[in-house]
Amino acid sequence: MSLRGTILRIAYLLRRHLWAGWPLSRWLGLLFVAGGLLALSSGWPVFWPSALVAGLYGAYLLLLTWAARKRYVHFQPVPLPPSPQSGRPLRREALVRIRASGWFTVEGRGRYYADLDADFQTVGTREHIILARVHPSRFLSLGRWPADEVGWWYAFFQPAMIRRLDTGHLYFGAQPRLALRVVYAPDEGAEETIYLTFDAASTLSRVRDDLLRDAPANVQARAGLFPERA
Repeated sequence: MSLRGTILRIAYLLRRHLWAGWPLSRWLGLLFVAGGLLALSSGWPVFWPSALVAGLYGAYLLLLTWAARKRYVHFQPVPLPPSPQSGRPLRREALVRIRASGWFTVEGRGRYYADLDADFQTVGTREHIILARVHPSRFLSLGRWPADEVGWWYAFFQPAMIRRLDTGHLYFGAQPRLALRVVYAPDEGAEETIYLTFDAASTLSRVRDDLLRDAPANVQARAGLFPERA
């Protein structure tokens, strides 16, 4: 069990689920503040209850800040051995079931999401597409996912946009998952990173091979596909 992944997942769920228009993370912070005020107004010795509540509140804020800076996931690069099925190429426009974390857009809106149910697809033009779904959900019986975000979200990138491709494990929740980290640079703007997670090493290998097929030479060389050109 991964404590780091569990903390990241809980922090994300608290941030993304709302109650009365506020994220649950804010409501939980208010509970800490209310607990501190209660300790001060009680007949107990002031220092220890107040110090305990203040310490817990400070640790809570630090964990939320750390999780947000990590974008709620932790990727550990690990070279993975080739799969026996890695040589079988993906069929054009075939949909591969994955989970995905990164920046997604739809109808002019953009959002960062972690661990979405998704499909990977490469179309005839060799453009790579992540088709992700935000499902209705509840957390702690109170928080609900914003209704206007439920539905399909997308990420698109051309092979020439890929800047780096790494295999490894992604920590989000109790168990790490096999993952690919894809760093790509859109036509306008800074680099983006999207994480694709898989249930099987064979599926990861086939998607990795498909992404490397038309990627820039330096990306292929770093992945060991062929020596980097001078």
